[in-house]
Amino acid sequence: MGAVCGLMASCHVETQPHGDLYGFWHLEAVDTIGGASCDMGERRIFWSFENKLVECADRDGGSLPVVMRFEREGDSLFFDKPFFSDRPNGDPPVEDVTSMQYYGLQSLRPRLCVEHLSSDRMTLSQQRIRLSFRKL
Repeated sequence: MGAVCGLMASCHVETQPHGDLYGFWHLEAVDTIGGASCDMGERRIFWSFENKLVECADRDGGSLPVVMRFEREGDSLFFDKPFFSDRPNGDPPVEDVTSMQYYGLQSLRPRLCVEHLSSDRMTLSQQRIRLSFRKL
């Protein structure tokens, strides 16, 4: 019995390979690197990371949710294949960057730098934009 307990204690099961990234994040601010800031705290825009997918959703209904695949490599997040979460219409692909900009993204295949990531705060940046999140 002692050998089994010792063996089990030495095993490490990684259930969340991206650690603190997984979960439900509230977008609180969008800042430009040049200094302009937009407080998003009163809006209900959320990003949810799970497995290899991220969903960007406006719970106030201002825009359709966008779902994308993502990969994390070091301090970079790479997003690809965005589509609208719109089952009645077949979950169509996002073809206009305007839909991405609604969620603070500047392209259809964005690469964001992870500037800060902890169990309750995250800051991502892309080109001249910085996104600040609080984990719920």
